Amino acid sequence: MDNLWSFLNQTLALSVTAVLILLLKKLFEDKLSPRWQFGVWSIFALRLLLPVGVFHRYLFPQGQVLLAWIKNTVEGTPYSALSAPYEPIAVTAPFPLFPNYFPLGGSVTDWLFYLYAFGVVLSLLWLAGTYCVLRHTVSKGRKAGAAETAQVQAVAEAYSLPLPRRIVVLPQVESAFVCGLLRPVLVLPEREVDDKVLLHELLHLRYGDVWAGVGISLMRCLHWCNPLVWYCCGRMRNDCEALCDQRVLERLEGEARREYGVILLSMADGKYARVPGTSSMANGAGNIKRRIAAIARFKRYPAGMALVSVCVAVVLGATCLAGSGEMPPVPDGEQRGTWALTQAMLQRPTTVAGALDTYAKALLCNDPVYYAMVLPERERSKALLEAQVPYEYYAQVQSIDDSPFAPLAYNWSSPAWQAQWQAFNLLPDGAGGYSGTLFFLPLSGNNTHGVLAQKVAVRPEGAYWTVSPRSNLKIYTGESEETRWLPPSDRAPWTVYRGETGGLDVAVAFQMTLSVDTAETVENGWSPFFSATQRQRLDHVPRPYAAFTSMQYGVGTGEGISEELDGVSIRSLRLTGMGCDEEELDFSFNADTERPYSHSGGGVTVPDDVGVQCMPSSIEVSFRYEGTDYTCVLLPEGGPK
Repeated sequence: MDNLWSFLNQTLALSVTAVLILLLKKLFEDKLSPRWQFGVWSIFALRLLLPVGVFHRYLFPQGQVLLAWIKNTVEGTPYSALSAPYEPIAVTAPFPLFPNYFPLGGSVTDWLFYLYAFGVVLSLLWLAGTYCVLRHTVSKGRKAGAAETAQVQAVAEAYSLPLPRRIVVLPQVESAFVCGLLRPVLVLPEREVDDKVLLHELLHLRYGDVWAGVGISLMRCLHWCNPLVWYCCGRMRNDCEALCDQRVLERLEGEARREYGVILLSMADGKYARVPGTSSMANGAGNIKRRIAAIARFKRYPAGMALVSVCVAVVLGATCLAGSGEMPPVPDGEQRGTWALTQAMLQRPTTVAGALDTYAKALLCNDPVYYAMVLPERERSKALLEAQVPYEYYAQVQSIDDSPFAPLAYNWSSPAWQAQWQAFNLLPDGAGGYSGTLFFLPLSGNNTHGVLAQKVAVRPEGAYWTVSPRSNLKIYTGESEETRWLPPSDRAPWTVYRGETGGLDVAVAFQMTLSVDTAETVENGWSPFFSATQRQRLDHVPRPYAAFTSMQYGVGTGEGISEELDGVSIRSLRLTGMGCDEEELDFSFNADTERPYSHSGGGVTVPDDVGVQCMPSSIEVSFRYEGTDYTCVLLPEGGPK
């Protein structure tokens, strides 16, 4: 948490989890054992430690949109040094962080976050100081006498429980308690202590409940300004004591159980002051009344109830921890304003294919909201400003004539041009990103005069992918089919792979296209005289989480590529390093002057879990030349052209 909004995001998710746990505990109060009643709080602890939005999953996705909208509205005018408008609310850690130190001069929200962080530090210091004072007081207590030590040893031996390292007596304490994490001390009052009270404290020692108390105190410190967390921490402490009561009663028989309840009742009016790093049988009048009610319901729960408890906990844990990965839909191409931007910025592209699809839809719709989703931060400010202007249909229509799609007679249907995109020759750039060329082709059935292309760079930005143009959108006129298979050609990108073997210079040209199918088939309507017809229409809404759905490739040699090997039969090619299993092309062709270049290509299904499909890192060529078989590994030369 590095700003006020990330803290609010975390503490609101924790509050929703707390409400769900409290409701279930009330529902199963007399049905599930104290072990479940206390153990279920582990989901609360995990929700506190697990940053909201990890793996892009949320307990309440609509709440994310609302909180982000409030943030964008509040932070739109005052300058915040800790958060930026329209940036997703990211929770990087469950505790306050200051990666950029303490920048001053920010908005009110920055100072509120500083106040929260100061409260966390102050709470931790107070707890540490209280514990140190108690340890100092305990160190002044007298060592337990022989009779007191013998009593504790007898109880421990009777129930096979561990002994504390030290036993001391303090006149000012009202009830026995265990103090210390690494070197626990059993503290006894000056008066005589019943064996059942000793049993209770030794069970705390046996099950490490002191550590649970420390964890509860830390939770309260991290969310000191959330009253619901304080209430839940109190319930956790009481459930811990109730569980210890259950363990005591399971070891007692008959009248001894009733006597234990009487002892607990006698502590109802006692002073309650719990220090972190300690355990005490007395924990306040209200809590003791709940524990006595639980003792009245005491029973040994059947073994089958353990399975029920686990099932309930698993369902609750999956709901609160895993959450949902479904966010509200990406805004339509005609939506503008703070709410539309908030929805869009919560769904920035998380895959390379999703980034290219978002950028392509931004071009086709001329939509600043979509540009804001995919452009790098340094190029995003203009799109954010334009997205605040309300959408005007007639202004959009007037700008159609100025679009580069218009001269090629592409169809336009509000709010987008009807075209499909392909990414050519996606090559790693050596810095974790990719470079390639984005091509726009007409949907099938459209009568157009060419294609458009633009060189782009796809780069990671935190958890998201961005796209930057590396050239202007360029028009290629002519029949579009002729621009699809072009190795070598000056109309579409291709990459030369070159190597040397046996004194021979070997080179091939390679071209690969990747795409995401975003076209949908619609009915044109029908009449009594004509059957219904179908046409393709673009789904203009970006798919920021998309994976590539198809891949095509072309390979060739020709004049100017491998001039020394004219007439050589290349037996096979093996492509490696494409982000998936190696692809072997079992085809042969002759590179001679009568056939300047050859190619082979086809649709290849891309598995959803492959990730990025990029150009091969190398091509292995097998061929025969003058009676000798050669195998040569070719490497890309100079990147895509």
